[in-house]
Amino acid sequence: MTLLIGVRCRDGVAAGADSKILRGGEVEYSDKLFERNNVVMGIEGLTGIRDDFLLLLDAEIARRVEKITRLYEMKIIVEEIVSGLTKRYADRVGESPPIGVLLAGLEKITKGKAILYFIHGIGYGERVNFICSGHGGPYATSLARYLLSQELTVEENAKLIAFVISWVSEELDATVGGRPLVAMIRDYDESITYLDDDVIDDMMDKAQIAKKELRKLFPLGFSESNGLRE
Repeated sequence: MTLLIGVRCRDGVAAGADSKILRGGEVEYSDKLFERNNVVMGIEGLTGIRDDFLLLLDAEIARRVEKITRLYEMKIIVEEIVSGLTKRYADRVGESPPIGVLLAGLEKITKGKAILYFIHGIGYGERVNFICSGHGGPYATSLARYLLSQELTVEENAKLIAFVISWVSEELDATVGGRPLVAMIRDYDESITYLDDDVIDDMMDKAQIAKKELRKLFPLGFSESNGLRE
């Protein structure tokens, strides 16, 4: 139940996620982007395993004598934790992989260029310039590839990420939903900012308008409620 989107931009990186989760068999809405050690993490997979991941990560960060000074070090730590969780839970829960993590941060944590890493459930991480992952990933990829661009600024791409997540939410993929959250990290700037609520509202409205306008191109008796022909 997740859609994660990340993109390298002209002046940094942007990463976003939906907010729909399943906990105890009930649908809830909660942020899927987390900050640790000045790094943004988007986490996909089962909610309980995500909770375990964050507990294990916090414990590992607290245990370390030396401070983490490079995003690559965080990648290695996350790889080990993800690998261990997959080995423990993959057979039990019948999902493979049961977790994946998108990392976004500066190369040297507080300085340098902004980088994206994606850590797959097997515990293997790679540097990426674009990714759509999670259950909603296949639904979002085509539109995201069309709209997002490394030539656009962080803020421009962040707005488009919010739009794509809203486009996929509910109607295209019922496991994706809620309010998008989009983080922005600019090159050589250690501050992490998030797309404003009013901008997200505007992108959510635009996604709904775009869906209706698309249907108008094909007057074949679409239902306004679900897009299915009546």
